[in-house]
Amino acid sequence: MRRILPLFFIFLSLWAGNWPEKPWLSDGKVIPQNGTTRTSYYAEISYFHPEEISPVAIRVFIDGNPYELSLKRGKSWKGVYRSAPITLPPGEHSFYFLCEDEKGQIDRFPRYGEKKGPFVGLRTKYNRKPVLSEGGVYFDYGDEKDIYTFTVKYYDPDCNPPRSVIAVVNAVECTMSLHKGKPSNGIYLVKRKMRGFPNAYYFYAEDFNGARISLPGVGFIRGPKVEKAENEDPILADWRVEPNLGGPETEYTFYLRYKDPDFDPPSIIQVVINDTPYQMKFHRGKKCDGIYIFRTRLLESLDNRYYFYAEDGRGGLRRVPERGAFHGPVVIR
Repeated sequence: MRRILPLFFIFLSLWAGNWPEKPWLSDGKVIPQNGTTRTSYYAEISYFHPEEISPVAIRVFIDGNPYELSLKRGKSWKGVYRSAPITLPPGEHSFYFLCEDEKGQIDRFPRYGEKKGPFVGLRTKYNRKPVLSEGGVYFDYGDEKDIYTFTVKYYDPDCNPPRSVIAVVNAVECTMSLHKGKPSNGIYLVKRKMRGFPNAYYFYAEDFNGARISLPGVGFIRGPKVEKAENEDPILADWRVEPNLGGPETEYTFYLRYKDPDFDPPSIIQVVINDTPYQMKFHRGKKCDGIYIFRTRLLESLDNRYYFYAEDGRGGLRRVPERGAFHGPVVIR
């Protein structure tokens, strides 16, 4: 064994030293990457041989069809080879290059698989459809007080921003905004409150050229599972009447701030003046957290009384004050 091993390594080194060098292909492409059936396409690649041997043939195979390349610039053993003009039918294509030198050594670019392109349109540039993926909601489970975040990843292979990315939640379209990444390759999200009944959602997007895609392709995704939260009564605050003193021709304005912890707008919101209820109108803010007013004129009296009453439509109610009434305004001549 001691004699055989050295002889084996000597033979291996001689065999490796006599092995012929192979050519190298790099930077292979078909240009332009996008066009129409009227566009002329060219295949181009760099060829190099360490022994300065010229190629017997360099070909590009587009969809399996071979096209010959010839030297465009440089030397035959170290130069750029290019094809004659190529016309292509509409659609997505793929390609690879193959070369052989005078000693029968070959190289392929890429080493395995095929490169995508060019993308050929009939009369206008070919539009590659975008892709929606990783769509979902955080949380999958909660109650009506939680805020649920819907997210989806949008990717456009043509690097164009979308016209819109939408989450359709319980048949309501919710416009999503970019959260992170690029407009053409990023995560979009929208946040919203959910009611405690069976929920479902899906996503769709429209790209720069008007092509639409959805996730899932058909149907919808069930969720999130939302439990009904115990309803809280609305809060009534900042009540007042202006002015507190005036005459029969004075216009008196009753103010009230309505705020609901469950974000419910009022189903009833009233000021009761001298035992007569009047519906108040939304003035500013949000309907679930905003100012409501009522304007009126009053007859002469030193003993006007009023109170406020509201319901949220889900069994919650509030009266201010809880008993009795506020005094005012004083109306004199």
